[in-house]
Order: sequence, then structure tokens, then C-alpha cells
Amino acid sequence: MFLTDLDSRAGVKGSRDPLGLVPLWGLFGRHVVGNLTTVTTSVRGFTTVLLGYHFVKAVQDIGGDGQSPLRTFIKLEQLVAYARCAISKDEDFRGLRKVKRLLAEGKTAYLSAEADDQVLSDQKVYGLWGLYSSPSRASGLVERDEAVLTPVAHEFVERTYIAALEKDGLKDAREIVDLLRQARPAFDVTGRHAKVARAVARLMTPNYSGVEREFYREHLVLGGPGNAARDLQTQLAGLMGKLPAGSFGHVHLLALRKEAHRRGAGHAALAHRLSRICHLESLLAPAAAVFDFVLVRHRQTVASVAKEIRAAWGSRLSLLDVEAIRELRDEIAQAFGDSAAGVRFIGVAEAFLGGDYAQVVKLLLEQNAFIMQARGGSAAWVRMAAGRLDVRFRDETAELPKRSEVAHLWRHNYFLESLNGIVHALREA
Repeated sequence: MFLTDLDSRAGVKGSRDPLGLVPLWGLFGRHVVGNLTTVTTSVRGFTTVLLGYHFVKAVQDIGGDGQSPLRTFIKLEQLVAYARCAISKDEDFRGLRKVKRLLAEGKTAYLSAEADDQVLSDQKVYGLWGLYSSPSRASGLVERDEAVLTPVAHEFVERTYIAALEKDGLKDAREIVDLLRQARPAFDVTGRHAKVARAVARLMTPNYSGVEREFYREHLVLGGPGNAARDLQTQLAGLMGKLPAGSFGHVHLLALRKEAHRRGAGHAALAHRLSRICHLESLLAPAAAVFDFVLVRHRQTVASVAKEIRAAWGSRLSLLDVEAIRELRDEIAQAFGDSAAGVRFIGVAEAFLGGDYAQVVKLLLEQNAFIMQARGGSAAWVRMAAGRLDVRFRDETAELPKRSEVAHLWRHNYFLESLNGIVHALREA
């Protein structure tokens, strides 16, 4: 398996990955977080997905005028976004900039999949359909082979959200269905559709009922019944619940690993997996930083770049545990489907530890060339020409992190940030 074939949920479409690191850290992350991705950080994003698939079926059940599930879903996502922004002044959703601007200008909001009406540059790819549907399937919310909710998710939506809409006077939520079945309906958020907007906005508050907490804990925090990583993810989520709320970084990973070790044999497997992530990131983060730095050193020699790295980071990176990293070689090779890649990354670790920054650069150029070739023969981002770096894909902003920052560099989140955010969102006050 290679690149995103390893796990299509690992990265964001269109994201830069010149060294092919997404499948690598994704493989290690999947041992402890089986269902989430880097972008599935919003519980209410999943709520919108549930409503989206519910109303897709509702529109289809009454004919739908030949409308595709995608078009209905896109319109529901837009409806929810306008309601959240206009009624609740909520800004925690995708497409905020377009929605906020249109409402501020007093323009009419139209619900459709037409390019001018979409709240993102490509709502299919960068909206909830593209980014949340696969994790929703992994979490047991959406059927794997159909655009429909699983029975347990359908029952939850009916009992929790549709019942709440009906309580607000939207009989069978028919008013929403009538809007969505139209090709391009105008959505008058503060006028004739204000009742719909207020009812939908109330479903999207950051306060969760006990029923919601129980459901989302089972499917998002624990990953649902089919989660291969469920046992470790359950332990991990329990430890995360004791962390202070806020962003997640390297220091939090170390705290989780330490606590897992402290808890002894019952948490030994989790401690082992977190240790492997720590060791891998101690290599990948500085490697990625060096490659970024190379992209701003066009026409420089490798020796001169190595000299700059040494001036910034010291004679060597003594923080790497090369013996522990060597134990990761087979799994690194598995991520790339190539044994040479495993050897290459071990070589990067050894060169870092030995202070041979020129060798680090050379090996990273080899890795980039390997990745570009594997993606279909694209040209490497950097090559050597007449003894100097020929940078084909230039970055004019990258700088090396400070020496004091290298030990705690955190570039690849292993899905830990997403899980931590959801754990804390659902934590009772």
C-alpha cells in the first residue's frame, strides 16, 4: 500500500506532502485513533453530517425531482451554516467567510450546488461531504456502501433532532424538506424562513444533552463498534480527559505517554504505541523542517546549507533515540511499500545524530524524488545541478526552527489533536 491508498482518511485533499509523510504518520496514528482525521475536529460538524444524510433520504423518499444525494447534502450544509451564523452568531463551521460576508451585505442566500452559491471553493471536496463522510462511515454513522445513515444513527437523529424540530413546530421537518427539494431556493434567514433557521440553530449549540454525549462518545470518542483501535482509543480518550482543555502539542503527548507508563501493565500497549509516535515524530518533524529550508536555498551548495543548519541547531541532534527509531524501520517501509524507504529514514536519523547535515539533505532529496516518481513520474521538487541545489518548487518563507524548539517540534498530529478536541468538547462542565 502506498500514499493515500494506505488510508484515504489520513490527509486533506490537495495538501502538500513532498516527502510522503502522510501515510507514514497516519499508519502510526491509526494504532491509537481509528476513526478521525486531521480535520474532523467539530462535533457539530458530525451533527450536520447526520442531518445531511437524513434529509438526503427524506428528499429521495418524496421523489426529489431527480436530485442527487450530493446536491441535497450541499444545500443542507449551506442551510445549517446560514442559520448558525445569522441566529447564533456561531463561527465554528466550514464556509464561514462566504456566509458571513453575504449576510453582512444583506444579499439573498441561495441554497444550491451551483458554483456561485457554494460556501467554499469546492464544497464537494472541502465541505463536510468530502471531509467528514469517510470518518462518519468509520465511526458507524453512515453505511459503508450507501449514502444512508446506519440504523443506530437514523434512530438517534429521529429521536433527538427531528423530534426537536417538530417540537419547534416544523411538522415532520417538512419545511426543510420542501426547501431542499427545490433546485435553487432562496433562504430568507430572518424573514419567511426565520422559524426554520431558529430551529436548526438550536440544534447546533455548543451545549450537548446527555443523550448526545452518550451517542457521540460511543461513535466519535471510542470510534464505534467496528473500530480496530477501540481498546487503545478508549484508554487514550480517558487519559485525554484529564488534560487541560486547549490545543494539543508535543508536551501533551509526552504527558499521555508518561501517564500510560505509570498505570502499568493494563496500559502497556498504549504506552508502547505512544512511545513509537514520540520517536517517529522526533525524526519526522526536523526532517520536514530541513526539507522546507532547502526550498529557500536555490543555487546553494549542499555543504553551505549543512553549515547553516549546524549554526542553527548545533553540532548534532542528540535528542534522537536512534536505537528506538531503528525498531520502526519495518513499519516505515510498510507505509511506503518500499524497504529502501525504511533504510533511508533510518539513515536520516543516524545522520542527524552524527551531525552529518549534508547527508540529511541528500537523503531527503532522494526521498522527494522517490515520492514524485511513485506519484506518476512528476519531477522532484529539488535536484542537484552542477553541484548546486536546483529548486523547482520554491518556498520563500520557510525558516529553520530555533535550537530550543527542536526538541518539542510537533508537525504531524497522528489524529491525536482531533480526538483531544472532541473529548473536551463533550466533557461535562
